Amino acid sequence: METKANITAIRPKDRNEWLEYRKSGIGSSEVATILGLNPFETPYQLWRRKIGLDEPKTETFAMKAGHYLEDAVSLFWSDETGRTVIKSSAGDWLIRDNERPFLQVSPDRTYWLTGEKKNASNKGILECKTTQMKIDGDDLPKHWFCQVQYQLGVAGLREGSLAWLCSGREFGYKDLSFVPDFYGWIVEEVEKFWTDNIQGKKEPEATTVQDVLLKFNRHTDGKIVEVNDEIFADYERLKEVKAEIAKLDEIKTGLEDRIKLGFGDAEAISYGGQTIATWKAPKPSMKFDDKAFKSAHPEMVAEFTREVQGARRFLLK
Repeated sequence: METKANITAIRPKDRNEWLEYRKSGIGSSEVATILGLNPFETPYQLWRRKIGLDEPKTETFAMKAGHYLEDAVSLFWSDETGRTVIKSSAGDWLIRDNERPFLQVSPDRTYWLTGEKKNASNKGILECKTTQMKIDGDDLPKHWFCQVQYQLGVAGLREGSLAWLCSGREFGYKDLSFVPDFYGWIVEEVEKFWTDNIQGKKEPEATTVQDVLLKFNRHTDGKIVEVNDEIFADYERLKEVKAEIAKLDEIKTGLEDRIKLGFGDAEAISYGGQTIATWKAPKPSMKFDDKAFKSAHPEMVAEFTREVQGARRFLLK
């Protein structure tokens, strides 16, 4: 553990201890969620995870691959820019704000600023990404930009760089300067979330259908709520859209049937020498005959039958 001015650098003994440290604050990968700028998670979902209502995120193959490929991305970046990555910055570590310890970050790498003396103030933060998305350096994903700004602010550094490897085929990077006003807004929102929602246990608003299903995975029998004009207008429009879709489905079925009349026993039809459609049966497959099994072994069916709660179904009246 190393303390400098307003921050403390923490080097956990292993990855499990590092994960425990992360629970005690807000990391850079969580900031965009709090700001409502993360397309993959909502504030309500993050809140549930942080207070223990839901299990921590399990490490997927993509997450593990991204962690392993940080070395490769940093090497590509170093080759491209000619800058020196600080070797000791690799690994699981944290930088924590001493005045507000819940502000904490775990940079992927740091590097020496070109033309500056090598000291604690003249470092930059390198964020390494692997992605399947096509990235435009002039229009970075908002959650990535937030992540780098938060890291720079907590670490007290003025420059950073975001590097990405797309599908293992394309590399790019974008240098970013610290934006103090933007970081100030981030800190306000993070502090509010930490104080009100995490420490105060105040539940954030459910803003997506997934949020609602997490909060109310089952309906209350007999309960009816009166909705506002906006929701009723959506209901009316949805009925119109469903009627339009039904008409189109009818037209689609009619066209398909007329086209099928041209097949006879052929598996395909062509026009101008080019195949335009096929109509053939799939290969035979093995299927478990549950009806026969139930008739032959009713006692086993009873032993292994369990009641399963079905998902909520949406029906228009």
